[in-house]
Amino acid sequence: MKLYFLRHSFRLLAAVPTYARLPALPCLLLASTSPLAVAATTPASAQSVDTKHIAAHHSTAMPRRQGAAVPKASPEQITVTRSHAQRYLATPGTVNTISGKELRSLHLESPKDIAAFTPGVTATNAVSGSAPIFSIRGVGLDDYVGTNMGGIGIYLDGVFAPFPVFYTGQMLDIESVATEKGPQGFDMGRSTTGGSINIQSVKPSDKFGGYAEWGYSSYNTNRGRFAINTPITSRISNRLAFNYVKGDGWQKDISTGARYGSQDLLAIRNLTKFTIDDTSSLLLNLHYTRDKGTSTSPQDIGPVSSGDTGMNPSANAVSVGNAVPQRNENGGGLSVNYTKAFDFGDFSSTTAIDFYRRDDTDNYDGSAVHIADYRWNDTAIAQSHDMHLRMNPTKFFHLTVGVFESYDKIDGDYTSDRMQSSSALALDNHFSQQNLSTGVYVNTVTNITKKLDFIASGRFSYDERGFDGGSRYSEIGANSPRLLAPYNARVGDALTGVNERHDYHRFTGRVGLRYQIVPGTYAYGTISNGYKAGSYFAAPVLAAGALDYVKPENLIAYEVGIKSSLLHNRLEVEGSLFDYEYHNRQTLFFAPITTTENSLTLGTIPRARTRGGELSTTLHNLVPNLDIRGSFAYLDAQVKSPVNYINGLSLDPAVAHNSPLPFSPRFSWSGVARYNIDIDSYRVTLQASYTWKDNMWAALGDPNAKTSKISSLGLRMEVGPKTGKWTAAVYVDNLQNNKGTTYSFTGSDNNRAQYIQTPRWVGCELHYNF
Repeated sequence: MKLYFLRHSFRLLAAVPTYARLPALPCLLLASTSPLAVAATTPASAQSVDTKHIAAHHSTAMPRRQGAAVPKASPEQITVTRSHAQRYLATPGTVNTISGKELRSLHLESPKDIAAFTPGVTATNAVSGSAPIFSIRGVGLDDYVGTNMGGIGIYLDGVFAPFPVFYTGQMLDIESVATEKGPQGFDMGRSTTGGSINIQSVKPSDKFGGYAEWGYSSYNTNRGRFAINTPITSRISNRLAFNYVKGDGWQKDISTGARYGSQDLLAIRNLTKFTIDDTSSLLLNLHYTRDKGTSTSPQDIGPVSSGDTGMNPSANAVSVGNAVPQRNENGGGLSVNYTKAFDFGDFSSTTAIDFYRRDDTDNYDGSAVHIADYRWNDTAIAQSHDMHLRMNPTKFFHLTVGVFESYDKIDGDYTSDRMQSSSALALDNHFSQQNLSTGVYVNTVTNITKKLDFIASGRFSYDERGFDGGSRYSEIGANSPRLLAPYNARVGDALTGVNERHDYHRFTGRVGLRYQIVPGTYAYGTISNGYKAGSYFAAPVLAAGALDYVKPENLIAYEVGIKSSLLHNRLEVEGSLFDYEYHNRQTLFFAPITTTENSLTLGTIPRARTRGGELSTTLHNLVPNLDIRGSFAYLDAQVKSPVNYINGLSLDPAVAHNSPLPFSPRFSWSGVARYNIDIDSYRVTLQASYTWKDNMWAALGDPNAKTSKISSLGLRMEVGPKTGKWTAAVYVDNLQNNKGTTYSFTGSDNNRAQYIQTPRWVGCELHYNF
């Protein structure tokens, strides 16, 4: 299969015009990878696009050879100081951006948090706060275990993060977060069905400076962070960023009064930029994260006498027992980004390696009786390479060609507590999972007329998935050895097991048109397809079929939209309509085994469909000193093929035709307003924010998996000199103290287990720039 891949890869590269391959192919073969690529849809002729509205995806501009000709619309000519919404104005697809300043003022501390202010995006923690489930327009992966990568590609400074643990704590000193929607992988990274979330940190510069910040908020939470930019020589500059948060938990045990959900998080990142010569530079990224907080706990809606929280518990009430939830995680890594400017184009290469170790205890059942508490004990390693060459061979033709490769591995031992008569047992899944992904991609833009561009992209991908593991009972009490009814197995016997490898290769592509209506306003239409590789379910399970290989997911996406930046960038509007057709959509299913036992498992829906629309608007200073940002999304996501059986397990009830897909709220919207009041040499800023998301389902076939409608109102006031030297702020999040259910499911005792949104949070901050 690898020879098959290589043969097709070189066949695809051979399709590149000869004049493009002369210097490009040696670079592609000898170098490593690419960071967040400039969309290869960026035209190079001034006639085809309003160049003042195009900015680089890269945060650091590459040096340009002295005397070299610079294309008129080259992104390197544009400074990265314009509105983040304009950065992707010319991209033929929906892209929502949030600036670093907005992240800080809205207290968005992790990739999960941006979902509240990004239309069509959902994210929620399913277990212990360290395994968020992402979905864009209903496309994602519903697996709560955290060993599988979803249909969303998450990139930190251009480096693909395959598992949630790799971006824990690394949302610090951020320049911007951009969410690209629809199938991706045509101009960087791995093939994805739903989209990508691209996080860019502030890069080193040749100016000394930085900031220091301290904050105090509810539940005795202290946060300290700083960043310092230091020019070392005329060709070397460094930026060090640090974040530490420590606080008590907001949940309280009904029996012991112990607190849960506490924070103890440390994150550090150091970036060093080496300017090699006038045409090339290298960026070294070193980072580390350590998390020793106390995991949150769900509520088991059952009688207190049975160790549960009661039928109508307080929002912060939990029942944990003697197995204290906790997190003990740490990891880090490094990446190297090399950029080189040639007369004919720009080359970029990024290589990265990351390690992460976690040993978490999670009160997954929400009860003091340990029916299904989990211990997540694993070690993960991820290595990736991405490189591309972006060039303009002719005035009317623009080309990006690149290669991506990644390898990741998780060795784990996941344990679920089980009660059998008078003995305490544990159901273990000891496993090793390995993933290899490789791809070659080409992206072209052809200027058909002065205002009309034709986009054509292609990608060949090859993926291998291997899994070796299974479940067995490992802990026993006084009665040993004994027969475990109804499984007819003894303690230590293997109940389930998988040792296999699957490979898959696929061509995907995208075609589209983009038309410039007037300068700064574009209409576009695209047809694209994407795929997500097959998966395994690594949770400890009783049913052998629950570990079966889950086939790859395929998606065909149709989208039309319009983007506009008017009135000298004071009014920005982005709207789109889309229609997604799934084949073998991967999702989480709830399946009963006996009258008292059930199992979760991953499986596929043969056919599903999602239709909808989105609208986002930014008004900047149309009314003096007032900025308004708003978004709205509508999703109609339905199962089109009924599902009665998954991996040999019978679903009761079955998943019917037109059932709603998981993580697809029908309506969602958000709004932020900021108003500045100048008083002599000082400025007071008032901010109000509001988010609202409709009900959604967390799994199919589970009557308890429906969440609440979630809303939150936030207020903030800042004061400081107009120079911006320092600011002092007070704020409140979730002012109404809403108590909606963010994630819920049927526990092993057949009761409803639910996670509640974070309560009202009040705090203050001091920020000083130097």
